[in-house]
This record gives sequence, C-alpha cells and structure tokens, in this order.
Amino acid sequence: MEVRKVEIDFSDAAVHWNPDQPEWAHIWNAMSTAVPALEQNLIEVVRAMRDQLGDAASPALRKDADMFMAQEGRHFRMHMKWNQKLVKAGYGEDFEAAEKKLRADYDKFLNVKGLKFNMVYCEGFETFGPVLANLFFDRSADMMKDWHEPSCHLWRWHIAEEYEHRTVCNYLYKERWGGYWMRIYGLWYASFHLFAYALSVAYRMTRRDLRTGAITGSVRSHLRYANAVWRIVKGVFPDVIRNAHRPGYDPALLPPPPMVMELMEESSKKFGVIAA
Repeated sequence: MEVRKVEIDFSDAAVHWNPDQPEWAHIWNAMSTAVPALEQNLIEVVRAMRDQLGDAASPALRKDADMFMAQEGRHFRMHMKWNQKLVKAGYGEDFEAAEKKLRADYDKFLNVKGLKFNMVYCEGFETFGPVLANLFFDRSADMMKDWHEPSCHLWRWHIAEEYEHRTVCNYLYKERWGGYWMRIYGLWYASFHLFAYALSVAYRMTRRDLRTGAITGSVRSHLRYANAVWRIVKGVFPDVIRNAHRPGYDPALLPPPPMVMELMEESSKKFGVIAA
C-alpha cells in the first residue's frame, strides 16, 4: 500500500466528462459530492478503532490503518476540488442541502450509534471498493469512451486505491467483533444510505441540465439515466451478494481487476509517493 501525492488540475475539466452519457457522469458527480463527508467519517472511525485496539492489533494492521487514513485524506481533498468545480458550474443548489444532511447523519452515527455500528457501516462501504474497481476497469469500457482526462484519472485512481486498501475495515471489524449478521447489516445499510443520496442528487443535476438546455430530449435523458443506474446495479450487486455474503469472506483474496495495479504504479511514478 502506498500514499501517492496525486494532485489533479480540474481547471479545464468538463462537468459532462462523458459527453455521450451525461447522466452516467452525473451519478458519479453526485457520488463525488458525498466523498468528503464520507471519507472524513471513515478516517474518524478507523482512527477510533485503531486506538481502541491498541497493541491488541498487529503492527501490520495498525500500519495499514494509518495508510488507509492517509489515502482517504488524499481522496477527499481531490474530490473537494472537483466539487468546487460543480458549484462554480451552478450545481451547488442540487447537492449542498443533501450534503449537509449527509454530514448530519454521520455526526449522529458517531455520537449516538456507537463504534460497532460505525465500523460495520464503513466496512460495508469498503466492500464495494473492489467491485467498483471491476465496474470501472473491466465492465463499463463503453461508458468510459471520450472521458475528459482529469475526471477520468480522479475516479480511476480513487477506485484503484479502494481496491488496494480493501482489507483494512474488514480486518479491524474482525479483530474486535467479527459477527456475520452485523457485518451484513452494515453492508446493506451503507448501500441504501449512499446510493439513495447519489441517485437523488444525480437526478436533480440532470433535471437542471434539461431545464437549462445543457441536456436535450427529456425522454432520451430519462432512458439514459435508467440505463446508467441499471449498469451500476447489474455490475456491482451480484458480486457483492456472491462474495461478501459468504461467512468466510476475505477481501484479500479478491484478484485485482485488469489494469488496476498498472494504474497505481503509474500514479506512483507520475505524482510521487509520500509513504509506503
């Protein structure tokens, strides 16, 4: 695992970074608006878990937790830069209230629900990392055509590192509790919580574009939106059900999707490495 000094210039990046599938772009734009709150929450929970375990956790797991937090910190800073681009393009009204509520949800989780719930929520979200890597790198090549490079690299780098640190939350949870049904509960709670947020924000962004003429053809747009949602559902959830629902699920055993390791190596060389 490495912490890469990735720095992306979005000044010339297009909001519709997939010009033929703007609705697909908006689903991931919407998810980007959730990333700062989500990953700050991940960092707080993993730090609390690491500190609670103390010397009971192996040195390797404590080091991985530190690397996880550093990677997630780089992610949310880059997504904050992209989100500022969305605000300047006029989409702030479509996500700022929802993002504020999301932050309030995470504050409530931390202050009310306890560390075990927060840990399984984080483990549930992190379960999607390797599966999303398959979606981005293997199963959606046709949806990636003509991407604008800054946004392309943002998501491909982010998702590649989600694959790289895929074991951390799972192993921290197993080290302290390890119950099967609580883990499954966290998986589906995080799924519905985050995907509901992203799909509702993406829909509002798309509706704005239809009103302003940035997207034309309401029926075609709705069909593309439905197709994008379906691509995510069929590309993600069967693998989650097949793999993560096994009692002996171990994310370390999941093989890397094509080009994931190559992209991380390329990013390390291009931007440099802070820690390894």
